[in-house]
Amino acid sequence: MSSKTKDAIVSAFLTLVEQDEFDRITVTDLVEMCDISRQTFYYHFDDIDQMLCYAFDSETKRIYTENTADSWTNYTDTYIAFFEKYDTLMRKSLHSTSFVLINNLITKSFADCLFNYFSAKRGEQFANAKTTDFLIKLLSGALASLIVAEIQKEKSDYQKLFGQISTAINGYTL
Repeated sequence: MSSKTKDAIVSAFLTLVEQDEFDRITVTDLVEMCDISRQTFYYHFDDIDQMLCYAFDSETKRIYTENTADSWTNYTDTYIAFFEKYDTLMRKSLHSTSFVLINNLITKSFADCLFNYFSAKRGEQFANAKTTDFLIKLLSGALASLIVAEIQKEKSDYQKLFGQISTAINGYTL
């Protein structure tokens, strides 16, 4: 499957969400904006929710493959750019039927990156520990809650939030 086409569909969704309510955007809107057939959309995605999962998963993989585990600070700039890019989508999802999906995607993104980071930092011992899943769920849920609180504000300050997150995580891994 062409990631170029998938990325164009995601980009169209981000543009449309700037102009309309989250729940009002349809596959028809996306195919018209991308100048593709419905069949092309459905070749790549089952629905808009699956398209959003692809978008968040792609961003998350980029975050943990582009950054080293030297320090969580390395992840900070990439996460700030990610949340700034998806800021309107996340804000509008607060009042949509897809809020739970978006919240779960944010949580999963943090869980994947935290697991990757801590495994690299603490080694196989961490990855195989009985408490690892619990710790990752706890931290990723807490970080997602902080993001939700941040997007509920009139203007988000991702720089400040991720500075605080980085300080806390780096302090834990010393």
